[in-house]
This record gives sequence, C-alpha cells and structure tokens, in this order.
Amino acid sequence: MLVFGPVPSRRLGNSLGVNNIPFKHCSYSCVYCQLGRTPKTTVERGEFYEPKDILDSVRRRIDAVRKEKVDYITFVPDGEPTLDKKSRC
Repeated sequence: MLVFGPVPSRRLGNSLGVNNIPFKHCSYSCVYCQLGRTPKTTVERGEFYEPKDILDSVRRRIDAVRKEKVDYITFVPDGEPTLDKKSRC
C-alpha cells in the first residue's frame, strides 16, 4: 500500500501516510520496530517508486477521501527511508 489514511493523530490532526519503501528494506534490526525483526539488513540504496507515481497516488487518495479533512501528509515507510535513491534526504 503506497498511500493510506487519513489516520487521526493527536499531534497532527488527520494525516495521509505515504509508504515509499518496500517491507523491511532496512539497514537496522531495531528491537522497538513495530514491523518486527529485519531478516536481512542492507545498506544498498535502491530506486523503489517514481516521485510522479507517489504524487499521483497521493492525489488519488485525496480525491477518494474528499469529504474528510487532511491536515498533513507524512512519510512512514516500512523500511529505512534514506535507502531510497530518489528521495532528497
């Protein structure tokens, strides 16, 4: 799932989530990770989604939930966000 929500947040209000990293594509295996243990850690960066595809998905989701208020868009990947070559981090 690339875009989900809106999810209610006490801090942010209603937030759309963007998951721009494949499941557990991660450089760590943090004990506190809500996704569980990372079976194979990696530091190899990859190209996962085109920025245009992410933007199109966000626009489609906003259209689908038009009657709900969206306050923020947050990136909440299922892996390490800095491993995406196409992100500007």
